[in-house]
Amino acid sequence: MFEHGSQSRAYPSLGLVLAVLVIGIHFGRIYDPTQPLATDSRYYTHFAIEIARGAVPHLDFFGNKTQAAALLAAPQVVVGSWLGFDAIEAIRFGSLLVVALGGLLLYCLHRMFAGGQEVAAWLGLLPYLGFAYIGTLPATGSVPKLMMAVAATGAALLVARGRWFAAGLVSAMAPLDWQIGAFACLGVFAAACFDARPARALTRSALAVAGVGLGFLLYFVLVGALDVMLAQTIGASFARGVEAGGPLFKFAAIYNRLAMNASGEQWLVGIGLVGFFLYPYWFALERFTAVRKPMLVMAVYHYGVVAFSLIDFQGSGDTMLLLHSLAFFAGVALVSAWLLAMRSPTLAGSRPWAGIVAVGLTLALTRPIVMEPPRVETPDSPLGVSLEDQRTFARRLAPLVQDRSLLVLGPTEMLVLGDFEHETIFHFWNDATRYEYARTRNVGHGNLLAELVAEVAPGVIVASRDLSFPPDIPYRGVDLGRPGGYAVRVFVRIEGETEGRS
Repeated sequence: MFEHGSQSRAYPSLGLVLAVLVIGIHFGRIYDPTQPLATDSRYYTHFAIEIARGAVPHLDFFGNKTQAAALLAAPQVVVGSWLGFDAIEAIRFGSLLVVALGGLLLYCLHRMFAGGQEVAAWLGLLPYLGFAYIGTLPATGSVPKLMMAVAATGAALLVARGRWFAAGLVSAMAPLDWQIGAFACLGVFAAACFDARPARALTRSALAVAGVGLGFLLYFVLVGALDVMLAQTIGASFARGVEAGGPLFKFAAIYNRLAMNASGEQWLVGIGLVGFFLYPYWFALERFTAVRKPMLVMAVYHYGVVAFSLIDFQGSGDTMLLLHSLAFFAGVALVSAWLLAMRSPTLAGSRPWAGIVAVGLTLALTRPIVMEPPRVETPDSPLGVSLEDQRTFARRLAPLVQDRSLLVLGPTEMLVLGDFEHETIFHFWNDATRYEYARTRNVGHGNLLAELVAEVAPGVIVASRDLSFPPDIPYRGVDLGRPGGYAVRVFVRIEGETEGRS
């Protein structure tokens, strides 16, 4: 079914150079300096800035995911300041570099699968560019779950070269970005079992993964935050999963998110589903060990991600991650169609022209560079809100916060844009937060939000619109307007009173 050949080059191919150019222009165009801070990226953008200032993840701020995304973005803040960029610009640019790297690695992976054929490489890359949300979300800021998708592809390419220790190192980055990234490590281990020297391959890859893991744990031991990190990323994460609801909710949530964030790209979703079911057949027919091993890495990782999405799908980051897998499987379907077509004597005789037509048609359908990327929104920042609107609100909030302590639950963009001090490690409020608050305070299941407010006793509270406060807290609501449609709730403590209104 598939043709392979040794296509190793000592220099980049013209196709690779063009791919770098197209990828760079595509994701560069997605960058939008007016895009507001929204979704979970606003939390991790804030975390990155805090780390750049010396904060310790989990100890100085609560997070129920491992913090590789914020740790990666923190140096970008420092380097950006040296170059004259503000923190948001530096983080957004760095995130787009990571997602662009993911596209380039995917191009190389599909080219390798097809024995060095440039047409197959392009057909594998274009679905990745065709799903605009893959780039749109990272363009807003630091995004967890992005690095794990890129690391899995990188690990597969290293496995193909027999670089087992390096493959282990790269795959180990995935679970540090999100716990489910462990599928990338499992994929490398599974591939190692099929190596000509399985014990050697498995030992090297396992030592690399263990080394990264131990280094990660040692860091938290040295800063005195190991128990906090484990409680937040394991215990609190299980509590967070409760919010995902039952099985019917998962399928409905996936459908709704894809309908919203893959509008006009449903055909790619359909092709991705074809590739999803085709890939095992593709893998079974492949007899070249050098290709079977990286294929196994991608199989374990992507099928693991899809399976977990069906069990615990939650929101924006999960949508982006699922689209990475759909893009990979869509590439599988398109590459398979091309390789099958090349078995026809008629088409095989006109391969250059057939390749140009195949890539040109796919390029026209996926519309990289020229597509209009979707805007990212949250209940606080609906469509139409810009970063400047959020800055305007932060300027209005500043006089109110002056000489008062501040509690922010949800809109961490106010901490970023206003550079306000915060009074608690909690910056959002969900089941995971409630779990951690109850654990660290050794309290029951009463109104934990009321207890947090009473404990912190902030002068000002800024909260998301959908967060419900107890009616008897001593705070009054303040209307600071809705610049551009941006709407969060602001409360000021009533001095000398025990009751207030919300």
